Amino acid sequence: MSTRTTILGTACVLGMALVAGQAAAATLTGFAGTLTTSFTSADNSSSGSDTVKSWLLGGAVAGPLSDVPNLNFQVGASYTHNWAHEFSQEDWNFNGNAFWAGMDSRIGANVAYLNATHFGSAYNGGAFGEWYFDNLTGMAKGGWLWTTGSDIGGRGNYLGAGLEFYAMPDLGITGGVEWADIVTGRGCQTCGREDLNITAWEIAAEFLFSEDYGISGYAGFTYDQDKSFGSSTHDTIWHVGLRWYTGGGSLQSHQRNGNLNPWLPNVGPFNSTAF
Repeated sequence: MSTRTTILGTACVLGMALVAGQAAAATLTGFAGTLTTSFTSADNSSSGSDTVKSWLLGGAVAGPLSDVPNLNFQVGASYTHNWAHEFSQEDWNFNGNAFWAGMDSRIGANVAYLNATHFGSAYNGGAFGEWYFDNLTGMAKGGWLWTTGSDIGGRGNYLGAGLEFYAMPDLGITGGVEWADIVTGRGCQTCGREDLNITAWEIAAEFLFSEDYGISGYAGFTYDQDKSFGSSTHDTIWHVGLRWYTGGGSLQSHQRNGNLNPWLPNVGPFNSTAF
């Protein structure tokens, strides 16, 4: 199993209808936080590949940035343990974000770092945005990637688009697609450098069990296509998790007035903290 795809901690489903709800949000007036834990099972189509299982624990804190109106920050970190037959790996992820929050949108920039033992590391820097339309939230992100390691060391780009539909204030259904391409240092003068390309299709749902205690559960599926080093494979990835939001309110309110939507700050094929 390719390690780069077991880090996908991703999310997401396409909403097809609208119901009544508030589009408006606001900038943060205080600190907001989340804690997340999840379990992931990933299978690769290549012959002889083992199922890789992963357990993640992570969190994030967001708040207003100094006295600048509508300007906010968020920092996050996660730890992931991956295992399979005769395989074990630890992943550490750190990310920082600065964003402007208005009544109907958020726009920001982020940087992230991932270290995977016995494999290498990945960095990304880019921009993201989300826009609110009653019970729909549209999301987009893109930027640059840098990777190290004997197999994938190089640099490239990533893009992503997502849509979350709130079937009710405490139920969010999200669909998205993410693309990343890395030109690695492998290759030769005549054949050129090897290219690593990943396209991930994501679908997930999150339900807030208690508005008073801020506890939610989520589940999702990712299908990604990997093209690298002259071969093509695909991965099927399932994940389930629990999340705790500080403070009261609906899921829609937490994701529009508190921490960034879990899909936004990360790059699925490399630096995800698992939606």
